[in-house]
Amino acid sequence: MFLNLYNQSVKLFFADVSPEMVPMQQELRVILHRAGMQITDGGGAMSDEQLKKMMQKAECSVHILGTTDIYTQGTEGGESAAGKQYRAAKQLCSGNFKMFVWNPNGTSNNAPYINKIRRTIEENIIYIDKPSPIVFVEDIRNIMTVKQAVNQETVASDIFFLYNDLDKDSAADICTMLKDLQTVTKLGVSMTNDVDYNTYIRQQLAVSKVGVVYYNYAGDWAVSFARQVWKDTGGNSATTPLFVVGNSEHAKPEQLEIFKDIMECAIDEPMRIPLDIKMFLDKNNNNLNQ
Repeated sequence: MFLNLYNQSVKLFFADVSPEMVPMQQELRVILHRAGMQITDGGGAMSDEQLKKMMQKAECSVHILGTTDIYTQGTEGGESAAGKQYRAAKQLCSGNFKMFVWNPNGTSNNAPYINKIRRTIEENIIYIDKPSPIVFVEDIRNIMTVKQAVNQETVASDIFFLYNDLDKDSAADICTMLKDLQTVTKLGVSMTNDVDYNTYIRQQLAVSKVGVVYYNYAGDWAVSFARQVWKDTGGNSATTPLFVVGNSEHAKPEQLEIFKDIMECAIDEPMRIPLDIKMFLDKNNNNLNQ
């Protein structure tokens, strides 16, 4: 089974950046495209009239902060395309236009102008310092779209297998291997539409023996997602145990340190992950039978 999460396409103005942030801008652009967002690229646009026309076609703007001061007018960075676009967006902020300001380096970015920006945050300006571009895009979606409830039948299963659509290829291979021995219900989480899937996840977990959150590329998303599912289903008192498993091709052990003493997790080679899940299932079946 596959569910899309968003059915509204957000129209956004993608602001220019200072030179050191170009690689991050390119990475974020790919994820925004995958999320189905309609992007108007700033691309060096400078004139007030041109910027106003471009931004009026959008619902929000996205600005990436680096070490160069794009906030202070009269400085080299402030007079760059990134700086002028930041000021133009701030003038447009209203109930119909929001401004997303992303500091991907968080507290490690101690450029003095960052504090100036944070002190001048106003209504409809959203400052975010989470490092993951995937989580940042989901924050944009959560703020810019209205979720709709989904009606989906639950199916009694051994394993409820959840993953981000960015990892759908490797997830499909693992599910194929699992289905030879167990009943599996899978949920692919996409960033291309808007559905409130929380109720469905709770209901499906209730009729599953175990839940599995799998990831390969989408590590930051998986950690945040798994914690939310864990909280929503009762935390330590939940009746269905959760297992977070990462594909060692891209997953990092430190991503899972947060789950110590909370839920079981592992990072392993793709061919061994089905066995890890089977062992987790068997162990919990034995606990139920004791």
